[in-house]
Amino acid sequence: MKETYIYSIKEMSEKFNLPSSALRYYEEIGLLENVEHLNGYHRKYDDSHVDRLNAIECFKKAGLPLKEIKRFFEYEKNMQKKSQNILEMMMEQKKKTEKEIKDLKAGLAHLEKKIKYYTMVDKAVKEGKRIPSWSEVIK
Repeated sequence: MKETYIYSIKEMSEKFNLPSSALRYYEEIGLLENVEHLNGYHRKYDDSHVDRLNAIECFKKAGLPLKEIKRFFEYEKNMQKKSQNILEMMMEQKKKTEKEIKDLKAGLAHLEKKIKYYTMVDKAVKEGKRIPSWSEVIK
């Protein structure tokens, strides 16, 4: 039988590099369910909460807003009837993420041109030469 570990809010906060307030908020909005409260105050987390937080963090890194993450977990509770909804949600997020990557790559390319240009400007200034025009860089 698998042993269940119990974690305090401080331990969970450190484990996931999240402020305690985020954990309390996740509980408040229903992302973290069945958190036990000792003496009405101290929270007790178990391995199921660790699993849930791993999933939340993964989805956040993929750009999914908390509202959508919550909807995913609601769909997951009734997976037989909601698998199409889950699939659509994941495919939509994939499209958004691909667009963000494309936009970031375009921004990076522009930054690289700026770095090239200002490297040439810096060199020209140090050598007392004419400062090149932007059009000379973007050839």
